[in-house]
Amino acid sequence: MLVARLEVLGEVDPRGAIRFHVASESILRGADGKPIEVLVDNFSRTGFLFVSEDEFPPGTLIAIGLSGAGSREAQVIWRDGGRHGCEFLVPLPQSKMARAFQGHQEVLANLESALRERLGRNQSAAAKPAEPPNAEIPPTRHHRKQKLVDAIRQFLDN
Repeated sequence: MLVARLEVLGEVDPRGAIRFHVASESILRGADGKPIEVLVDNFSRTGFLFVSEDEFPPGTLIAIGLSGAGSREAQVIWRDGGRHGCEFLVPLPQSKMARAFQGHQEVLANLESALRERLGRNQSAAAKPAEPPNAEIPPTRHHRKQKLVDAIRQFLDN
């Protein structure tokens, strides 16, 4: 008799899909192609939940950017206030699952490491502690980019 233990790195939802909590900002595009910043709360191979001030009625076709896994088409299945449950038109292949919503943290870590190596310094890129983010309003892409630029400048000035 063979006994095995299966460890699932995520939560199994009522439909049996393994759902990963990511709380990651992403860009969503509706039929008009206009980019809209949203917060993706969780995702699975078959769909995802996002939060947005903009409302998309059930049946709306959208495209969502998955950092590290490209853009994927989906359909809004349900909406409850600003929360939207979506189903991918084509489920994510396993190879894309590993890269979806990963990437920017690695890029920042690699950039900091390269800067330290290049300048021969062993100090953190951010000397002052970051302000706690406002949980109600996700920061814009411009704000995140500006924080990164400021941290790099501060690192180079020290």
